[in-house]
Amino acid sequence: MHPSPMPEEPTRTVPASVPVLEAEKAHSREHTAYLRQSAIAIFVLLLLVTACNVTIDPYLRFGTPRIEGWSQRKPKAIRQVRMAKAYGVMRGDYRTIFLGNSRVDIGLNPQSEQLSANLLPAYNLGQPGSGSELALQYLEHVLADQTPNTVVLGVDFLNYLRKPAVLGAQEVSEVATESVSADAARLNSMGRGTRSWPQFRQQVKDTLAATVSLSALGDSLLTILAQNDPNAANISDQGFNSGSAFRNLIQNEGQASLFRQKNSEYIDKCLERVAPVDGQSAELQAIEAALQLCQRRGIRVEVYIHPYHADVLEIFDATGHWSNFERWKTLLNRICEAQGASLWDFANYSSRTTESPPPKSDRRTIMRWYWESGHYREALGEQVLVEILGQELPATPAGYQLTPSTLESQLVATRAAAVRYRLELKEQSHRVRRIVTTRKSAATPR
Repeated sequence: MHPSPMPEEPTRTVPASVPVLEAEKAHSREHTAYLRQSAIAIFVLLLLVTACNVTIDPYLRFGTPRIEGWSQRKPKAIRQVRMAKAYGVMRGDYRTIFLGNSRVDIGLNPQSEQLSANLLPAYNLGQPGSGSELALQYLEHVLADQTPNTVVLGVDFLNYLRKPAVLGAQEVSEVATESVSADAARLNSMGRGTRSWPQFRQQVKDTLAATVSLSALGDSLLTILAQNDPNAANISDQGFNSGSAFRNLIQNEGQASLFRQKNSEYIDKCLERVAPVDGQSAELQAIEAALQLCQRRGIRVEVYIHPYHADVLEIFDATGHWSNFERWKTLLNRICEAQGASLWDFANYSSRTTESPPPKSDRRTIMRWYWESGHYREALGEQVLVEILGQELPATPAGYQLTPSTLESQLVATRAAAVRYRLELKEQSHRVRRIVTTRKSAATPR
């Protein structure tokens, strides 16, 4: 009897979905590996970008030591000057602080040989395009962290004049009601302390913008490329803008052109602006508040009126603001006297301020004292520092200290000097007054 054949095992049918699942798993593993590799690559790339930006430090956000040939000059910090100086002044314990607008920024060197040892180190907190209201905010920023021995404050008549639309009650409350902008948020405040949420948030934004952004990377590369340009713009670690970028402008346009452009700008400002009513000037209120802060801390304050070029003084007169100019000086004198601060007046007609610009065709000559009518050079800034911080006045001073007893005589002396200037340098005076006449005619409705 034959054994019964073993029953055949039924053929197992592999579900059609299994190969698909295996393929999907393999694809998923490949995708995961790809994502992992991409994440690593992005992380490494971010590290490289961050390392480059921190090393070059184009905006002076971190105070990284400068490398000759790579990051010695900082042309892009000029565009981020509010941020650069807000952090820069916090990296040291400074005995002297310079405050003001672009005239201070470019004119006063905190490493000047005229500063005695007891005034060093010094930092230039001058902010282009600003007035004493912003200077007050930066002063509070400093005083929340340190107490300097001396503050030098440059004040500007053009910041005192305001458009009619912002006069009155609106201007009085302007400082108090200002929204917290990025510039204000990153600053320390005497009221809120040094660790507020808006400040922390802004500092994080500043750090990210200066490290992982493509803009910062591009500016780092441009910073490297600018190292071979001796006239590249630059801000020192002490906040000083040497004004070297003016040299390229002079080579391209000539100083006569720069004077004409700046004069036209100031003429338009003076024609469209008016002096505020006494007691309703946010500019003067900010100056007074700054002096009060310093007085409470026992800080020596030297306030000075800028050494305007004679072109600017002629603009003040030709646009009908000379009486306002003298009134402003009088109000400043009262504020300084009340707060125990010294007031110096360099806005006069002298051999320095009446320096003539080169001819239109001259693109090589650079004036000794001025870049253009609105900005004096470091050489004239040195004269200012000698007089307000030195032990004795030079034989031919650039300015004079104003006190209640000397104010009127100095105003009279400046008027007399103006008359002599218009007689002795008639063409230079007429050059400016012709532009004023033309601008007035253009602004008059027909």
